Amino acid sequence: MKFGVKIALFLLLAVTIIFTGCEKKQMFINIASGGTSGTYYALGGGMAKIWNEKIPGMNATVQSTGASVANVNLLKEGKVDIIFVQNDIAYYAANGLEMFKDNSFAGLQGVAVLYSETCQLIALANSGIKSVADLKGKRVAVGAAGSGVEANARQIMEAAG
Repeated sequence: MKFGVKIALFLLLAVTIIFTGCEKKQMFINIASGGTSGTYYALGGGMAKIWNEKIPGMNATVQSTGASVANVNLLKEGKVDIIFVQNDIAYYAANGLEMFKDNSFAGLQGVAVLYSETCQLIALANSGIKSVADLKGKRVAVGAAGSGVEANARQIMEAAG
C-alpha cells in the first residue's frame, strides 16, 4: 500500500473516530403548565410545538398540573424542567413567604414575563353579592388546588375576614 493511501485511510479513520460522538443528541424538556382548559396549558403546548420544530433534537412536552404552586414544587423536586408560574407565587417561593414559608426555593430564576395576570371576582347580578364581605357563607369557586388563583383567593378571603 502506498504511503499516500495509508495517510488518506488514517485521516479518514481519525475523522470518523472524532465525529462519532457528534451525532445529534435528543434533549428532553418537560414543561409544567396548568389545567388542560387553561391559558398555561395552551401556552406550554405552543412553546413545545415551536421548540420541537425549530430546535434540532428537541423533545419538549407540556404537562397538565395544578398550576403555579404545584409547578414550583414540581420544579424544586426535579420532576419538570421549566414551569409557568404567577409572579407573586414565584416571589413567595424565592423568598420563603406565604405557602413557602417552611419550604423556600433559593434557586428559582425567571426566564420571561409573558403577560400580566389579574384576579377578578365575578358574581351574578341577582346574587346579592356586591363586595368580598358578601361572600361569607357562600360557595365560592377558587380555582384548581395548588394553583396561584387558589392561593390568591385564600389571601383575599383572609384579608376580608
